[in-house]
Amino acid sequence: MKDEKSPGPGDAATRLAELRSGKKPAESAEDAGLPNDEESKDKAFSMVSADRLQKVMLELRLKTADADAFPYSYLVRARFNPSKGILLDFGVAEVRISGQNLRPIYAGLVAQRVAFIQEMDEMYAEAEGATAGTVVTRIEVKERKE
Repeated sequence: MKDEKSPGPGDAATRLAELRSGKKPAESAEDAGLPNDEESKDKAFSMVSADRLQKVMLELRLKTADADAFPYSYLVRARFNPSKGILLDFGVAEVRISGQNLRPIYAGLVAQRVAFIQEMDEMYAEAEGATAGTVVTRIEVKERKE
Protein backbone atom coordinates (compact mmCIF):
# COMPACT_ATOMS: atom_id res chain seq x y z
CA MET A 1 0.00 0.00 0.00
CA LYS A 2 1.51 3.31 -1.11
CA ASP A 3 1.32 6.37 1.07
CA GLU A 4 -0.02 9.28 -0.98
CA LYS A 5 2.04 11.82 0.99
CA SER A 6 5.39 10.34 0.01
CA PRO A 7 5.99 9.42 -3.61
CA GLY A 8 8.06 6.37 -4.44
CA PRO A 9 11.77 6.60 -5.09
CA GLY A 10 11.22 6.61 -8.86
CA ASP A 11 8.93 9.63 -8.73
CA ALA A 12 11.61 12.30 -8.29
CA ALA A 13 10.10 14.73 -10.83
CA THR A 14 6.76 14.76 -9.00
CA ARG A 15 8.52 15.23 -5.68
CA LEU A 16 10.59 18.14 -6.99
CA ALA A 17 7.44 19.78 -8.40
CA GLU A 18 5.72 19.45 -5.00
CA LEU A 19 8.71 20.98 -3.25
CA ARG A 20 8.82 23.91 -5.65
CA SER A 21 5.11 24.51 -5.14
CA GLY A 22 5.71 25.00 -1.42
CA LYS A 23 4.83 21.58 -0.02
CA LYS A 24 7.14 20.27 2.68
CA PRO A 25 8.84 16.85 2.60
CA ALA A 26 6.67 13.97 3.76
CA GLU A 27 8.40 13.61 7.12
CA SER A 28 8.77 16.66 9.30
CA ALA A 29 10.95 17.05 12.38
CA GLU A 30 7.84 16.49 14.48
CA ASP A 31 7.17 13.14 12.77
CA ALA A 32 10.78 12.13 13.36
CA GLY A 33 10.50 12.82 17.09
CA LEU A 34 12.80 15.84 16.98
CA PRO A 35 12.04 18.97 18.96
CA ASN A 36 9.69 21.32 17.18
CA ASP A 37 11.25 24.70 17.84
CA GLU A 38 11.21 27.89 15.82
CA GLU A 39 14.94 27.68 15.13
CA SER A 40 14.66 24.33 13.34
CA LYS A 41 12.17 25.35 10.67
CA ASP A 42 13.82 25.30 7.23
CA LYS A 43 17.30 25.96 8.63
CA ALA A 44 20.55 24.13 8.11
CA PHE A 45 21.66 24.86 11.67
CA SER A 46 20.71 26.60 14.90
CA MET A 47 22.93 29.24 16.44
CA VAL A 48 22.60 30.11 20.12
CA SER A 49 22.38 33.85 20.68
CA ALA A 50 25.29 35.65 22.30
CA ASP A 51 23.48 36.19 25.61
CA ARG A 52 22.87 32.47 26.16
CA LEU A 53 25.33 29.89 27.44
CA GLN A 54 27.45 27.75 25.15
CA LYS A 55 25.98 24.42 24.10
CA VAL A 56 27.14 21.26 25.81
CA MET A 57 26.48 18.95 22.85
CA LEU A 58 26.23 19.26 19.09
CA GLU A 59 23.24 17.43 17.62
CA LEU A 60 23.48 16.13 14.05
CA ARG A 61 20.07 15.58 12.46
CA LEU A 62 20.18 13.33 9.41
CA LYS A 63 17.62 13.34 6.62
CA THR A 64 16.84 9.69 7.47
CA ALA A 65 15.37 10.97 10.79
CA ASP A 66 18.32 9.48 12.68
CA ALA A 67 20.23 11.80 14.98
CA ASP A 68 23.61 11.74 16.67
CA ALA A 69 25.03 14.03 19.34
CA PHE A 70 28.60 14.69 20.41
CA PRO A 71 29.83 16.67 23.41
CA TYR A 72 31.77 19.80 22.53
CA SER A 73 34.28 18.80 25.22
CA TYR A 74 35.35 15.90 22.93
CA LEU A 75 35.97 18.21 19.95
CA VAL A 76 39.71 17.95 19.35
CA ARG A 77 39.95 19.72 15.99
CA ALA A 78 37.77 21.54 13.49
CA ARG A 79 38.83 22.10 9.88
CA PHE A 80 37.12 24.18 7.21
CA ASN A 81 37.79 23.97 3.49
CA PRO A 82 35.22 25.75 1.27
CA SER A 83 35.50 23.08 -1.44
CA LYS A 84 35.46 20.05 0.88
CA GLY A 85 33.34 21.22 3.83
CA ILE A 86 33.84 20.96 7.58
CA LEU A 87 35.76 18.16 9.28
CA LEU A 88 35.25 17.66 13.01
CA ASP A 89 37.42 15.31 15.08
CA PHE A 90 35.70 14.18 18.28
CA GLY A 91 38.33 11.57 19.15
CA VAL A 92 35.83 8.69 19.08
CA ALA A 93 34.47 9.67 15.67
CA GLU A 94 35.13 11.91 12.70
CA VAL A 95 32.28 14.01 11.29
CA ARG A 96 32.32 15.44 7.77
CA ILE A 97 29.76 18.11 6.87
CA SER A 98 29.24 19.00 3.21
CA GLY A 99 27.09 21.66 1.61
CA GLN A 100 27.08 25.28 0.52
CA ASN A 101 28.17 28.43 2.35
CA LEU A 102 29.32 26.55 5.46
CA ARG A 103 31.45 29.39 6.91
CA PRO A 104 28.70 30.52 9.38
CA ILE A 105 28.38 26.97 10.74
CA TYR A 106 32.14 26.67 11.13
CA ALA A 107 32.33 29.97 13.02
CA GLY A 108 29.51 28.84 15.31
CA LEU A 109 31.13 25.45 15.93
CA VAL A 110 34.44 27.05 16.91
CA ALA A 111 32.57 29.29 19.37
CA GLN A 112 30.54 26.27 20.62
CA ARG A 113 27.27 28.04 19.81
CA VAL A 114 25.69 25.63 17.31
CA ALA A 115 22.87 23.62 18.89
CA PHE A 116 22.17 21.38 15.90
CA ILE A 117 23.02 20.86 12.24
CA GLN A 118 20.24 19.64 9.95
CA GLU A 119 21.02 17.61 6.84
CA MET A 120 18.77 18.60 3.94
CA ASP A 121 17.71 16.61 0.91
CA GLU A 122 19.54 17.96 -2.17
CA MET A 123 16.34 18.29 -4.20
CA TYR A 124 14.67 20.18 -1.36
CA ALA A 125 17.67 22.52 -1.12
CA GLU A 126 17.52 23.15 -4.86
CA ALA A 127 13.76 23.73 -4.78
CA GLU A 128 14.11 26.25 -1.99
CA GLY A 129 16.62 28.19 -4.09
CA ALA A 130 19.24 27.85 -1.40
CA THR A 131 22.18 28.74 -3.64
CA ALA A 132 23.03 31.83 -1.58
CA GLY A 133 22.17 30.52 1.90
CA THR A 134 23.76 27.92 4.14
CA VAL A 135 22.76 24.41 3.13
CA VAL A 136 23.97 21.12 4.59
CA THR A 137 23.52 18.35 2.04
CA ARG A 138 25.50 15.60 3.74
CA ILE A 139 26.63 14.63 7.22
CA GLU A 140 28.96 11.63 7.50
CA VAL A 141 29.90 10.11 10.85
CA LYS A 142 32.82 7.66 10.87
CA GLU A 143 33.27 5.82 14.15
CA ARG A 144 36.88 5.09 15.10
CA LYS A 145 37.80 1.51 15.88
CA GLU A 146 40.03 0.88 18.85
